[in-house]
Amino acid sequence: MSRRSGAPEPSTSRSATAKLAVLAALLLGLGVLVALGGGAFWADLSAWVDSLGFWGPLVFAACYALAVAALVPGSVLNASAGALFGVALGSVAVIAGASAGAALSFGLARLLGRPAVARFTGSGRLARLESYLSRRAFESILVLRMVSMFPFGAVNYGAGVAGVGFAPYMAGTVLGIVPGTLVYTGLGEALREPGSPAVWIAPAGLVVLSAGGWYASRLVRARTARTAAAKPQETGDAP
Repeated sequence: MSRRSGAPEPSTSRSATAKLAVLAALLLGLGVLVALGGGAFWADLSAWVDSLGFWGPLVFAACYALAVAALVPGSVLNASAGALFGVALGSVAVIAGASAGAALSFGLARLLGRPAVARFTGSGRLARLESYLSRRAFESILVLRMVSMFPFGAVNYGAGVAGVGFAPYMAGTVLGIVPGTLVYTGLGEALREPGSPAVWIAPAGLVVLSAGGWYASRLVRARTARTAAAKPQETGDAP
């Protein structure tokens, strides 16, 4: 039996978990390097950022926004923000940059149109994304931001050509990226300050985020499958 085009692939939750595991291993490796003598690099980088003063987080947010529009994965950038600015200021910089990048990508998608977006997101993925976003835009965007069912950039551009309103899109984006941002900036701060509580809190948050994403993706797939199954019945009942 062929898979319905509107249902997310079963591998999405496993893929999200794998990405989180790979990132955790990468951060652990970077932590080991810092402990073995890489601390001078972070010291020099932190000194340069500090020299920017008030403009440091703003420059980071602007670069982050451009990276989002260019489809650069943001997880490592999130961790870097935590290492450079700490959890509080780093999270603010990430949320500002990610939100600005999401808005920029949304506008670019409207200008480019669906055929152009489908070329770099994949027509099959875009079709599944559009099917999901067609129902309750704010809730759909909120869930997609909290669960790695689709890449962040694919959601940005896909929403731009799926008829989603800009206000619910941005509201769902800003609220949905908060949990992941706090986790990843916490991991970054743990690298900068090995003795901080973030060393234990951030990995625990990573596990919770991964488990929550896996569970939420199962609920989303089940709801999508029920909706897709109900459509033929509704069509058949229509006069």
